Amino acid sequence: MDAAFAQTVLEHSPDALLLLAPDGSISFVNNAAEQLFGYSRAQLLGADYSLLLAESSREDFHTVLAGLAGSAGKPAGAARPPFAGAGRHGDATEFPLEITLAALPPVPGSSGNNGTGAGAVGTVALSIRRALAAPRRPAAYDGGTAAAAAAAPRRRTFNSLEAELVPGTTGVLPRLTAAEHDDQLKAAVLRDALTGLPNGTLFNERLAAALRRPDPVDVLLLNVDDFKSYNDMLGRSAADELLVEVASRLRNCVRPHDTVARLGGDEFVVLLTECLDAGAVAKRISESLYAPARIGGSSVRPGVSMGLAARTPQTHDGAELLRQADSAMTAAKAAGKNTWLQFRPEMLNTAAHKDQGEAGLRQAVELGQISVHYQPVVSPGLGAVVQFEAFARWERHGKLVPPNQFLPVAEQSGLIREIGDEVMRRACAEIRPWLAGDSTYSVSVNVSGLQFQHRDFATDVLAIVASTGVDPRQLVLELTESVFFDADSDVMRQLRQLRDAGVRIAMDDFGTGYSTLGRLKELPLYKVKIDRSFVAMIKTGKEHLPFFRTMIKAAQDLGLKVTAEGIETPEQAKYLMDLGCDSLQGYLFAKPAPASELAGTMESALTAIDKVEAAG
Repeated sequence: MDAAFAQTVLEHSPDALLLLAPDGSISFVNNAAEQLFGYSRAQLLGADYSLLLAESSREDFHTVLAGLAGSAGKPAGAARPPFAGAGRHGDATEFPLEITLAALPPVPGSSGNNGTGAGAVGTVALSIRRALAAPRRPAAYDGGTAAAAAAAPRRRTFNSLEAELVPGTTGVLPRLTAAEHDDQLKAAVLRDALTGLPNGTLFNERLAAALRRPDPVDVLLLNVDDFKSYNDMLGRSAADELLVEVASRLRNCVRPHDTVARLGGDEFVVLLTECLDAGAVAKRISESLYAPARIGGSSVRPGVSMGLAARTPQTHDGAELLRQADSAMTAAKAAGKNTWLQFRPEMLNTAAHKDQGEAGLRQAVELGQISVHYQPVVSPGLGAVVQFEAFARWERHGKLVPPNQFLPVAEQSGLIREIGDEVMRRACAEIRPWLAGDSTYSVSVNVSGLQFQHRDFATDVLAIVASTGVDPRQLVLELTESVFFDADSDVMRQLRQLRDAGVRIAMDDFGTGYSTLGRLKELPLYKVKIDRSFVAMIKTGKEHLPFFRTMIKAAQDLGLKVTAEGIETPEQAKYLMDLGCDSLQGYLFAKPAPASELAGTMESALTAIDKVEAAG
């Protein structure tokens, strides 16, 4: 056949025809493809094939395309069963389509796969038609067995009403089952309401999926520089407009199959997969975002600080990549902002990282992102939970930051007072329904000695108790020994003021500091807590540790209650129960959990104490 005539046949075929190069870029399109997808030929040639697929179909099609590399049993050029999925038009609407694809034989004189190497797929021909039915998830290319097809779960697109639940979706189906309706509601929850981008939860899912594949994975974490100033100068509405503009520019800087997500506030993250030059993408983002934008009637240049982290053979999980990107972003801010830096191991220990930890914590406090978890304290004598201890928790990038990392930062930065007040307020409000069940129940809150440096601390505590409707006698403040013995007269005055109002005071980490049993009677205490380091000495329960008996008996002789913390084994619990310890606390009974899980936490604690008593 004449080559010119063959070209004419291809150009005027009623089906959309494309050729994909080995790197996934489009190397040929015909007229029907331009009409079907709404892009010009100039826009399509050289673009990645994922531009033409809805987000829900990209990973499935990528799997099918990769499967061509292992189809040695089929003759060269053979077509496979059609791929059913969703296409994406140039106007962002989605539509059902079917794609018939075939790996072309190598060009004579070239290597076996068009130069791509063993096991890779070379040039691929696609024939695409608009489908009449909703797309279904394809079965794996195992020869097209009926069993594989039956096992494949069905995918659906959404009608215009249902599309309101999930940003960026359109479709053709008139009705959903209850299960599918629940799936779409879940999908809506995985999107950021302001920008329509994936949120942190969806981003983490995609990052985890990307790390399960052998392809290169890069993460770009970025903050808008001086965003608070924009908020203060232009107002909340304009600041939101700026975030939407940043989101739009970010999407335009990456390929369709890459992920741009908003983690919260002015923090965005980009997931790059199979990217050969992530640094070039970072540079493109930096230049794009720094271009002037008209926001709230003013022209602004939204500079960003970015950190880039790449998956290495030593990368354990997505959380590690995010920590590395966060460290690099911190270093970028310290380097003068409006720039990006690639992660280096030494960044984890820089002072800049510590500064960013403070900035992130300050933002978390301002946005109300400090939460409270509760751990039960059980009374063996009563066989009941008699107290919950409240612990501050900070979730960052979808992971909990250990308290021993952020609480020292809070003390050094002066944020400890705001965090302490917030934890106390939440604890009183969230535990109040349980406290109302018995006047002997209580909630305990840890207090830093720095909080007592404020002369009105006691007054603030009593105001919180009054505003939440909690009986002051049901609030316990836990302080370390150093607070008592390094205290000035004003600290002791405030402690006595709180005690006189009914608030009870406990000495935490008893036995690790300066206290003597003789001095305990001079302090406004109601309880001491035996430090976990002593409890850890109990291994088998057969040890001879006379100081436990001495501490417990002496404290009780002074009218003080005794709690042992850090109980992790039944042997430790039984040992201390036999010595008459008033209450026990530790992972054996339950780990700290949100207020919504109090019922399960109490059940776990009571089950554990029953087992200890039954074993004895």
